[in-house]
Amino acid sequence: MKTARREQRIIGLLESRGEISVGELSEILDISVSTLRKQLAVMQQNGLLIRTYGGVMSVNRVPDESFESKLRKNVAEKRKIAERARALVPNGASIALGSGTTVYDLCNLLDDLDRGVIYSNSMQASDYLARVNSLEVHICSGIVRSLTGSIIGNEVAEYFRGLKQVDYAFIGCDAINAGGDVMSDNVSVATAEQNILFSAKHRYILCDSSKIGQSAVAHITNLKNCDGLITGYTGSEITERYKTLTEVLYV
Repeated sequence: MKTARREQRIIGLLESRGEISVGELSEILDISVSTLRKQLAVMQQNGLLIRTYGGVMSVNRVPDESFESKLRKNVAEKRKIAERARALVPNGASIALGSGTTVYDLCNLLDDLDRGVIYSNSMQASDYLARVNSLEVHICSGIVRSLTGSIIGNEVAEYFRGLKQVDYAFIGCDAINAGGDVMSDNVSVATAEQNILFSAKHRYILCDSSKIGQSAVAHITNLKNCDGLITGYTGSEITERYKTLTEVLYV
């Protein structure tokens, strides 16, 4: 198994278990403990895991919140954000959709397209849009995060990097800091969302106002690399500063 693929396997195991011993990990991966320890040291330096006595644990110490729980938060604002995003998409467009509830709200509005092609790493978005006869829906392979329905792992990155450039990409996030860095609470999710975003000609961040000015553990991109941010209007000085980086579309 190549080093990069082994790295993703380790991250996937930590996603599901939280912590694992070096001995068990070496058996699962079928490599020597000494070789494994060298790779784990590099991964810790890169902020991908935390080494413990005799094992490793996930760097993502923020517990997953279920998809259903997130759906019940900021419902009205998310709906308006989704409606503003939907207005950007013409018939026949190819669209890359990330995971998350605001993006899912958008996917619920795409069912009136006469034609279109969808690419996603979201179980919920893909399941909903696959029922729309006018759309061609593609879902990538990878590791499914059980509580959120998002797909992560090396396969996701490879899949979206290998796409012929699509027309639009829409992703959500857990935070956008004062400098315009778009962030996630999960390193693996951030990697997936980054590749989804950069598979497209036109890139948009969908983010409710509660996440503005906040920070999280993993960097996805900066707003300067995006065509626009769609968010709720709060009169915040921070979002006004974002206008120097990208177009800010208030709802």
